[in-house]
Amino acid sequence: MEAHYINNLDFAKRQQVLVGDVPLANLTRLNAMLTEQHVAGTSKVSFKLAGQSHRFQLPSLHLDVEANLPMVCQRCLESIHVPMTLHFDYVISAEDATALDENDDLDWVESSEAMDIQALIEDELLIALPIAPVHQTQCKQLNLESGEKPNPFSVLKALKKDGN
Repeated sequence: MEAHYINNLDFAKRQQVLVGDVPLANLTRLNAMLTEQHVAGTSKVSFKLAGQSHRFQLPSLHLDVEANLPMVCQRCLESIHVPMTLHFDYVISAEDATALDENDDLDWVESSEAMDIQALIEDELLIALPIAPVHQTQCKQLNLESGEKPNPFSVLKALKKDGN
């Protein structure tokens, strides 16, 4: 996908819809947080952007984003795919929208004749990324045959013995 730029106010007033995919390789800031070997290739982020003119009594945008991001499990350091399904509503305002800051369900974007859709998607994914992704089930390396949990301080104990 080439970068899409829209006049967001016009897009909302005309109630236009834009559906597409962004190759994960194009999202350079996001790629710094992902496992490199899985970013290349056919990985992509799907999105749907819809303009609305009457929903919030102001021109607005609704964005749906779906992605399956390759990351590293912070328990076992193996690859993990983090599925993300995100939904956002933005009110378009030419002025500082301090009254909208009180509403957690809405964000506001400044009126722009050339709003970068790809940058908006990347920003939202970066904010939504988990800080420490882990597998939902127990990781392979942490399962002991006896069923015991590993002692996280056992490595320190071994180092102390080696130091004496």
